[in-house]
Parts: sequence; C-alpha cells; structure tokens
Amino acid sequence: MLTPKFFQDNGYIVIPKMLNGDLLKFVGIHAYNVARIKGPNLEDEQVPNTPSFYDDFVMANLHDFLLPKMEQYTGLKLYPTYTYFRVYKKDDVLEKHKDRHSCEISVSLCLRRKQEEPIWPIFIENEDYKSKRNLQNSYTARAMLEEGDGLIYRGCECAHWRDKFEGTKLAQVFLHYVDADGPNAEWKDDKKENKYFAQEK
Repeated sequence: MLTPKFFQDNGYIVIPKMLNGDLLKFVGIHAYNVARIKGPNLEDEQVPNTPSFYDDFVMANLHDFLLPKMEQYTGLKLYPTYTYFRVYKKDDVLEKHKDRHSCEISVSLCLRRKQEEPIWPIFIENEDYKSKRNLQNSYTARAMLEEGDGLIYRGCECAHWRDKFEGTKLAQVFLHYVDADGPNAEWKDDKKENKYFAQEK
C-alpha cells in the first residue's frame, strides 16, 4: 500500500489509476475536443505550438475533486492553485526544469493516449529535494503513466522533463497545489482575486 512516507522520503510518488472509469473517459474526451476546437497555444514557451490551457473549467472541477486524494497521498493539508493541460503532438519535448511557487505540490495525470503507442516516460530528479533534507541516495526516476495514472511530485524542488514524444497525441493535465502550512501558502488560487467558484465549506 502506498503511504505518504514514500512521498516524504523521495519528493514524488506514482499513483496507479488515480482517475478511472467514466470520469476519466469524460475528461480525456474533453481535453481532446478543446484542443481540436481551440488549436495550438502560441504563448506557451515551454512546449510551443501545442494545445495548452490554463484553468479550463472542467479541469478546475477536477482540481477540487482530487484534493482529498492529494492530501491522502502526500500527508499534507493543501490549497489548490491552478490547472494546466496540454494535448501533446509528435516530436514535442518537455525540457528539464523546476516549477514556480504555485506548483509546490503537483500531480501530472495522464488523461488519454493511444494504447497502441509506447508509453512516454516522465523523468524526475530528486537530488535537490534530498540534499535540503539531509536524505541519502538521490536518484533520477522514470514514471511510465498509463491512462488515469498520476505522478505526484514537489515541482519546485524536483527537476522533471520528457524526451522527444514519439507518439501522435497524448492529453496530460497538471493540477497544482501548495502546502497550506508551508511558505508558499500565499499562492492559494495562484493569487487570483476571483476563482470560478468557491470551495464548499
């Protein structure tokens, strides 16, 4: 059984089938359709000319829906910040990077992929995370995500990247959170004054 201890010791954890069933199918179809209708995002400097969307309304609902699971797997009280999803195309590359303050705790969730194509790995390096906490044995991990699988990670401390995509189409959503008791708590809702909806109390 996966526990928060693995996340706390390593700075990341892979959760198989974090999302499944009809909800996964619905969100995956939504991502493909939004990408088809709206087309590439020319302002995304990280992965140019690829459909990508900040705080899509459906993903914002998914953000809040998965909050209890995120808290369960990390052992932390979390505030949602923002969502971002991409529908990657052939030859896309995600360069090695770390994230901004709003992405302290994130999940990269595979929403939809062509099953006949090879899985596109995500690499994550936890050297900085471990050194700051005097933890031993840092390493680079390779996450192989099927549809519905999620990689939860500390994006500000753990560098992550993807090599060139050899497939044709893959929908991936990034749901970002901050530790409610940590130094980035002020980034709740990505410092937006008005969110689409307030969380139920």
